[in-house]
Amino acid sequence: MRSRIFALGPLVVAIPLIVLGCGGCGKTVPTETGKSLPKIDLEPADLSGRGATFVTPIMDVWTHDFSEKTSKKVKLNYTGTGSGDGVSQMTKKLADFGCSDNPMTKKQMEEVPAGETVIHVPTVVGAVVPAYNLPGINEPLKFTGPLLVEIFTGKIKKWNDGKIAAVNPGVTLPDLAIQPVFRADPSGTTFIFADYLAKVDANFAKSAGVSNLPKWPEGVGIKQPKSDGVAGHISKNPGTIGYIELTYALDSKDQMKFGSVRNKAGKDVLADFDSIAAAAEASIGLPQSQEPYSLHELTYNLTDAPGEKSYPIAGMSFAVLYKKQSGAKGKALVEFLKWATGPEGQDLAKARNYAPLPPALREKIAKRLEVVEIQ
Repeated sequence: MRSRIFALGPLVVAIPLIVLGCGGCGKTVPTETGKSLPKIDLEPADLSGRGATFVTPIMDVWTHDFSEKTSKKVKLNYTGTGSGDGVSQMTKKLADFGCSDNPMTKKQMEEVPAGETVIHVPTVVGAVVPAYNLPGINEPLKFTGPLLVEIFTGKIKKWNDGKIAAVNPGVTLPDLAIQPVFRADPSGTTFIFADYLAKVDANFAKSAGVSNLPKWPEGVGIKQPKSDGVAGHISKNPGTIGYIELTYALDSKDQMKFGSVRNKAGKDVLADFDSIAAAAEASIGLPQSQEPYSLHELTYNLTDAPGEKSYPIAGMSFAVLYKKQSGAKGKALVEFLKWATGPEGQDLAKARNYAPLPPALREKIAKRLEVVEIQ
């Protein structure tokens, strides 16, 4: 067993690592092995979850550690297949729970069987970053919202374009074609990114729209499946730029480059522990008038948050499950979500570069989970 240091903002956490089997796809992830933590006494149960790749790195940790805490009586398998698939599989009851980085839309809610109620449970707060492959550029590039719109809609085609140079004075930009990289699958990460672009550019809202599969301009860029597909393509191809969850950039070999984004207060902010947490603190408690956030309890839009320290492309990932649950599986699912959103689970989230849920929200989540009916 070896140790690795995860650093984010002022937080530095040293934690042991193990290599998971197929549930973790062979990835190395943190584990609580060796810690004297209280066990959770539950009946045997096998749980399956699918959905957001945004949250897959921490789900790999949570599912392993929670199983250990139950003395392996509860087995959990989470597969990152994209937010759209996670919602669909949960709705059809082909998975015990789904994860999505955007709340269920009206259209998705129409697929819920009559008499059933879906609950949304916030799990972590993270960031979507503009990651790029640009040899010779060592310091993080600066981006603005309008600049990202023009890059991802193909209006800016070269890295040495005057508009990029204007916000990056003193940087010698290469005469290299820009290739945007998009998600090919319905994606909550895409939803968060598109939501931000729509807030800073009304024309983008009309042309591409805000969804987990926007109408990107034809002939612009390339599409790749899942977050690791986007990250992998960027890492191998100079000139590319894409949007990925922060953890994927930090986990990449030699740490993939990603830029700062100018926030609503006019500050150029890099995604890190402090700036993600600032966006969450500034947004939670604000009235949620925009769909799909306005359709559910405890769902918050964190993009373009106010405040000088707020990173503007922050987002929250939600677990979605039916209010009515059955027996040992239902009890295990509720206990898993209580633990993941509690102190231990959120400490692990910090170690995987997510900002923890604010304490006041954790209290609301605990009360929300109390309404789940175990039959």
